[in-house]
Amino acid sequence: MRVASKTTNRQLFNTIWPFLAVVISLLAMAATSLAIMSSVRAYIGGESTWSKGQKDAVFYLVRYAQTGDEQAFSEYQSAIAYPQNLKRARLALDRPDPDVPEARAALLASGVFPADVGAVIWVYRTFRRASYFQEAVAYWTAGDLLVDQLADAGRQLRAAMKRGDAGRADVDHLTDEVWNINGAIAPISRAFADVLGSAFRQTAMLLFTVNVVIAVLLVCLSGWYARRFITARLATENALRRSEARAKATLGSIGEAVISVGPSGLVEFINPAAEKLFCREAAACVNRPLGALVTVAREWDRRPVDVIDEALKEAEPEDVSGDLILTNAMGVDIVVQAITSVVRDQSDVLTGVVLLLRNMTREREYVSNLAWQATHDGLTGLLNRTEFERRLSNALDRESDIDPSHRAQMLMMLDLDQFKVVNDTYGHAAGDAMLREVALFIEECLREDDVLGRLGGDEFGALLCNCDKQTAMQIAERLRKDVAAFEWSWETHRLSTSVSIGVVDLRQSGLDVETAMRYGDIACYLAKERGRDRVHLAVPGDKELTRHASEMSWCGRIKDALANDRFCLYMQEIRATDLEAGDPSGIAYPRHAEILLRMVGERGDIVPPGLFMPAAERYGLMSAIDRWVVRAVFSTLSQMPQRERMEYAINLSGASIGDERFLQFLNEQFAVSGVAPSSICFEVTETTAVANLAAAARFIRELKKRGCKFALDDFGAGMSSFGYLKHLPVDYIKIDGGFIKDMLKDAVNRDMVAAINDIGHSMGRLTIAEYVESEAILRALREMGVDFVQGFHVGRPEPWAQHVEPINI
Repeated sequence: MRVASKTTNRQLFNTIWPFLAVVISLLAMAATSLAIMSSVRAYIGGESTWSKGQKDAVFYLVRYAQTGDEQAFSEYQSAIAYPQNLKRARLALDRPDPDVPEARAALLASGVFPADVGAVIWVYRTFRRASYFQEAVAYWTAGDLLVDQLADAGRQLRAAMKRGDAGRADVDHLTDEVWNINGAIAPISRAFADVLGSAFRQTAMLLFTVNVVIAVLLVCLSGWYARRFITARLATENALRRSEARAKATLGSIGEAVISVGPSGLVEFINPAAEKLFCREAAACVNRPLGALVTVAREWDRRPVDVIDEALKEAEPEDVSGDLILTNAMGVDIVVQAITSVVRDQSDVLTGVVLLLRNMTREREYVSNLAWQATHDGLTGLLNRTEFERRLSNALDRESDIDPSHRAQMLMMLDLDQFKVVNDTYGHAAGDAMLREVALFIEECLREDDVLGRLGGDEFGALLCNCDKQTAMQIAERLRKDVAAFEWSWETHRLSTSVSIGVVDLRQSGLDVETAMRYGDIACYLAKERGRDRVHLAVPGDKELTRHASEMSWCGRIKDALANDRFCLYMQEIRATDLEAGDPSGIAYPRHAEILLRMVGERGDIVPPGLFMPAAERYGLMSAIDRWVVRAVFSTLSQMPQRERMEYAINLSGASIGDERFLQFLNEQFAVSGVAPSSICFEVTETTAVANLAAAARFIRELKKRGCKFALDDFGAGMSSFGYLKHLPVDYIKIDGGFIKDMLKDAVNRDMVAAINDIGHSMGRLTIAEYVESEAILRALREMGVDFVQGFHVGRPEPWAQHVEPINI
């Protein structure tokens, strides 16, 4: 409040200071005018005193000359002292350094009223140089000279009177001179009075004019301030009306109910949202307490809450952090949230409360929908994978307080057979309809306490309560038969399907959610692998189950390694059998090396490909691995300095050979990295090439046009004839290492190596022998004419690119 008072006083002073300045100026001018007028009056009075003293002095001096009365001479001396004291005051003030005390004493002695002495001195010193005052002083000075002559005549007359009859003639002469002096003083006295009168009138007119100007200025200033005040007030009123209109428009457009309550607790305003919430018009709500319009209570205990009264009393409010229940005029209960804001003026005085009520109905519905969507599948309405796994986790938690009769004891994983065929044949809409129909049918086939969820795609999961293995297998078998017999209509078609089911006993120890789900997936996969439309029970210790579990584990590790670039590259040299010999054209063979892939384990250990490649082939990860290898090799080569001719062999899988997108990927990598195609040799296995001969031949021809080389790897391991070699334009034939390592002990293997080498040469292909592990094998291969050798005797694999930054496309 003190701050507000200081601010108000400052604003008040800023407003009235011009008026104060004008009034103070007017008072100063009035005071000055009075001082000047009083001084002029004092001078006029002094002139009267001076004239009276001079005249009395003449009168008494002449009487003294006629009668010789000493009393008359004394009266003369007293009378002439008045003009002499005025002369003394003038002379004191005319000095370069005015003697004010002397002048004050002289003026008092001359008979000037004591209150006027200071004004007389101030006027004399202030206006001494003014023309009219100089003229008056000149008359004063002239009069003082005549007074001096009168005083001199008085001294001479007294001397003559003392001589008696002898001085009678001088007395008469001096008497005539006194009368002459008196006659000379009279016009000077009148002129002095006229000058002072004229100055008085001029001064009065000037002061009047100044006072009129100040008064006019005051009137103009008052008018200007009044106009400014009226204009500011009108502008403020217009701004308030506009602000009020904007506030009403804003409050009318927002979705929350806004209620303004005055300090008396009566409603002053409600917006349209509040009208709708209260089921009352605004006119019927104004000037009434809020409690008479609606009732507000806490949601959890229905205890009434008066948020307005608490806000007006500025008391510590009750805990209304939760939602409230508002009951309107129609008796309808609505969940709301209340927010109160106290309104205060500039003096911090409470002037009202604004209450905001937020209707939480839609939010409640939205939260409910979100909660349902978070736990259910949008297509089938079944539990989604997250919620299914949560319930599975609860079933596996032996320490939970779930009733054992309601605890899931068996897990079923269901996968629809040939679902892709329906999608491809009839479209995805038919596939979605199939999933909905089958989901509803399976849910009807299960027991009431069983839980069914959609885990993704055409995969479902079920948790069976109060159930053992035998009962679970019976339920699964019955369900399999029912699904196989189930049909539904799609447009003009009658569709049907079958289901493969994997069953897992959740009562066995050591199971967690991930393991149980993995066993269920494997059991379902085995059911599909054995002909579909089957039920398979996951039995602990099953070798097939263990193998698939291991492969699935490797599948996750491979994906993690791909995501985190935890692979590295090794290089193994491929050397010509006779380093001194050249090819038939006389050009030396380029240096040759094969790029080998290794996985980096989580602890930094190197994992050989034999451990993770089978899982990668089974679960379709070979194409992703091939892409990683190509990026890594091309990135490394693009950063290496140019050396002598060198060929790098890169192994490709069958999944990449038959993929047109992979061919496009290779072309892009050549363009981005700038690697010369002539330095790259792609290796494909014989079984891969023969499995899709046309695609392999097309793939090889496309890349050979760019200058790439090709090698047929593991040749002889699965061939039935050499006829297909005519259709594969490869540059190298790599003889399978199974023939090489035992060729010195097994004549058949030696003959096979010789035959493959001879036939390869006859077709214009160069040959490469793998698994060369001794000098004896190397000499035998050289004698046969094999072109290149590879193996531990020639060179072991060495790290080539440990930290690779693949090129991003």
